[in-house]
Amino acid sequence: MLLRLQEDEGGLGVLCWCSDGWRPVALDDSFVRALDPDREPWENPEGAIQLDFPENARALLLLPGNWVWSGVEAIPKAARRQSSAIGYMVEERLAEDVEDLHFLCRPISGEQCSIYAVAREKMDALHSQLQRLQWPVVAAVPEYQLLEPLSRDIALWIDGNQAHIWHKAGYGLTIHRQHLQPLLAHLAEAGDSDDDADESAESAAPELQLLGAGGDDSLVVAELETLFGERLQRSERAPEEELLACARPDRLANLLSGDYQLDDGSDERDWWYKPAIAAVACFVLQLMLYLAAGGYYQWRAGGAESEAQALFGQLFPRDRPSADIRRQVEGYLNQAAAGSSSFGRQMQLLSGVWGQHKGGGLKLQSLRFDGNRGEMVLQLQAPNLADLDTLVGRLSNGEYKAELLAANELEKGVSGRIRLR
Repeated sequence: MLLRLQEDEGGLGVLCWCSDGWRPVALDDSFVRALDPDREPWENPEGAIQLDFPENARALLLLPGNWVWSGVEAIPKAARRQSSAIGYMVEERLAEDVEDLHFLCRPISGEQCSIYAVAREKMDALHSQLQRLQWPVVAAVPEYQLLEPLSRDIALWIDGNQAHIWHKAGYGLTIHRQHLQPLLAHLAEAGDSDDDADESAESAAPELQLLGAGGDDSLVVAELETLFGERLQRSERAPEEELLACARPDRLANLLSGDYQLDDGSDERDWWYKPAIAAVACFVLQLMLYLAAGGYYQWRAGGAESEAQALFGQLFPRDRPSADIRRQVEGYLNQAAAGSSSFGRQMQLLSGVWGQHKGGGLKLQSLRFDGNRGEMVLQLQAPNLADLDTLVGRLSNGEYKAELLAANELEKGVSGRIRLR
């Protein structure tokens, strides 16, 4: 749906494009007074229609072209989203204080951008009324910007007592109809050339597309034909139909941006969305925590398993550890206790002392038990002699007596033989 905010001698009003042309829209007094405070008591014109938007309808709102200044300027990427920064970069080209203007920047190529400026006072009033009425307006653009999608270098739309001009360089303007003819020669300046001009100059001559010219515009059309010749293209269709056919709101300069972006009510419709996202995020974080904890404890268990296998290999160098080392060792102890209770008690003592010592760099090289004598001989490797003496002392604290039979110095540490009986 195409809506149009029109400002003329009779004041300000809203039009809607229908199959039979522009139709006035019935407005309430609040809307009119917000946008035109000096307006006399408002009465809707005869034949005004009540806007009835179907479900999922979208509307494009045209703003008076003389409300919006446009130009081309080099704007760094870092400043394009800062309205105040854009304003100060084009301040010398404006007649108003940049603090009172709302700016929009649209990139063209490189750092070149189209700049649009409109009075904040007007945008404040328009935004508040659109929010109040809940019109499904997806974009508000100046009238001349509808000409941008046309493929010609210059597009001219003669629109009643107004004329809208768009240049493919990225700027446009709206002027009063009576000021159009003095500008025509300026539009064709790039096409003027002497008889001896080269072909490159002719190829650079602009092409102009003309829309909306009627019978009363014969003088303008004749002058354009003289200035542009074959480079003039006239459209026979209604300008609004042709412009709507090629218009894409997402590619137009939507002035309802930044502070003036409309609330479409999606927050109320999708109230469940944010809680659902939060719940999913909590679930994912909790799952990651469980996975991390499981991985950590699995790593710790793997380390303990490796230590147990290493100790088993030291105690029983000729046997291979099974999946359940604890049960395997208990079986050895029970078997030994059945044949000799002394061996079982000595193994339990050795296991307890070894656990108290926590390895300490000790390495069991061999173990021999004499069942007839009831004594056990251990061959150990330790970092130093003091560690061997400490182990001997701990083994001698119980019912058994341990003695260091021999000790040899190695390249790294010492090797000692201990007898326990």
